[in-house]
Amino acid sequence: MGAHGAQREGGWMRWIGGGKSDAGVDVNHYSAVTLPAVYACINRISNPFAYFPLSIRQKNPSGSGSSPVTEHPMAQRIGLRPNDFMSSRTLRKTSQAHALMWGNAYQEIERNGRGEAIGLWPLLPNATAPVRDGDALKYRTTIDGRQFKLDQADVLHVMDLSRDGYVGLSQVALFRQAIGMGLAMEKFGAKFFGNDAKSGGFLMHPGRLSANAQGNLSRGGKPGEKVAADNPGARLQDQGGLDNAHRVKVLEEGMKFVQTMIPPEDAQFLGSREFQIAEIARIYDVPLVLLQSHEKSTSWGTGVEQLMIGFVQQTIGPWVDAWEQEMNWKLFTAAEREQGLYVHFNIKALLRGDMAARAAFYKGMFELGMTVNQVLGLEDMDGIGADGDVSFVSNNVQPIGRAINPPEPNPIVRPPEPAQ
Repeated sequence: MGAHGAQREGGWMRWIGGGKSDAGVDVNHYSAVTLPAVYACINRISNPFAYFPLSIRQKNPSGSGSSPVTEHPMAQRIGLRPNDFMSSRTLRKTSQAHALMWGNAYQEIERNGRGEAIGLWPLLPNATAPVRDGDALKYRTTIDGRQFKLDQADVLHVMDLSRDGYVGLSQVALFRQAIGMGLAMEKFGAKFFGNDAKSGGFLMHPGRLSANAQGNLSRGGKPGEKVAADNPGARLQDQGGLDNAHRVKVLEEGMKFVQTMIPPEDAQFLGSREFQIAEIARIYDVPLVLLQSHEKSTSWGTGVEQLMIGFVQQTIGPWVDAWEQEMNWKLFTAAEREQGLYVHFNIKALLRGDMAARAAFYKGMFELGMTVNQVLGLEDMDGIGADGDVSFVSNNVQPIGRAINPPEPNPIVRPPEPAQ
C-alpha cells in the first residue's frame, strides 16, 4: 500500500486509493463496481434494505407490543423523505452500497434547537473518517471542498467487520486480488473477441523479408492509434477487428501465423469466470442463484422461499441490526429513549412463508395460547383492544381461565314426580 493508498487519521488507517492487482488491472472502489458480480451482490443486498418499510415506534407501557409514532419530527421523514433532496429509499440504498464497498456508511444527523433529529444527509465514505479530538471522537469530512468536524453524536456510522471498532474494513481493499482477477478476465475476453477471437502469436517467414514486405508490416504510430490510410501498415491493420472477423486474411510472402498463447478453451476461461462469480458471492454472502448463476445447487433448501429466508437471516438481518442499533442510539435523545422510542425495519415481509403456511402456523399457535393481538402483530396489523389479549386453548377453543378453573356444573333440576 503506497502513500497515496492510505491515510492515517487519529491512529486509524483507511484505504482510499487503489492500485494494480497481480492480475495486472487497477482495482479501486470505482472500478470494482463495474464487475457484474460485484454490482449484482451490492444490488441484491441494498435493494431489500431500501425496500423494507422504516418507521419510528414506541413500546407500549404494558410492555407488550408497540405503537407507531406520529408526533416526532422524523416520524414521517424517516420512511419517506429524510432530507429535501432524496427519498428514503435512495438514501438507504446509497448508504448501504457505501458500506458494501468502502466498509463504512456515514450520515449526518440534522437537528433542531431542541436537539431532536429532523433530517439525515449522506456523507461520502472516501471523504469522511473518525478522528480523535482530545478525549472525544469526532468525524472529519469534506463537503464541496470545505472541511468540517462533526460530533460523534451527529453522525450515523454503520460498518461490518473492523480491526479497531472505529473504522470498517473495505471489502474492495481486502479482496482486491479476487476482484482484480475478475476484471482481468473481463478485459481479456473483450480483447480476445476484439482480436477476431484469436490468441496472440507471431508471423513466421520462410525466408528473408523483402523491403516492401517490411514496409507493409510496419504499423507506424502508437499502440491503439489508427494508422494513416497512406501508410503501408494500414493494409495490415485493416484486416483486424470484429468487422473483419470473417474475411480472408492476406499475409506477406508466404508467412504463417504461429499461436503462442494458450487458447481460452484450454485455459478453461469460461470455468474460471464462473468460479470468480462464486468467489465474489462468498465475499458478500449472496447465494449464487440470486446472481443468476446455476452452476452449483444451493444448500439452503429445496425452494426459493427457504433460500430467501436464509438470505435474509444470514446476510440482510445483520446489516439491519447494525443500522437499527446505530439509529436507536443517535437519533433519539435520552428522554426519548426512556419513553420507549425506537426505529424499526419491517423485514417480516421477506421472512414470512406463503399465506397457507402462515395461516396453518397461526391456527396452531392460537390453539396453544397465542392471543389474537399477537397474531395480528406478527402481520403488522392493529390489535382489537383488550379483548384481543385473551388466550385460548384447544379444548373446544375456550379461555385458559375456564380450562384451569372450570365452572361448577349447573345442578340438574328434575321435575317433581306426579302424586300417587
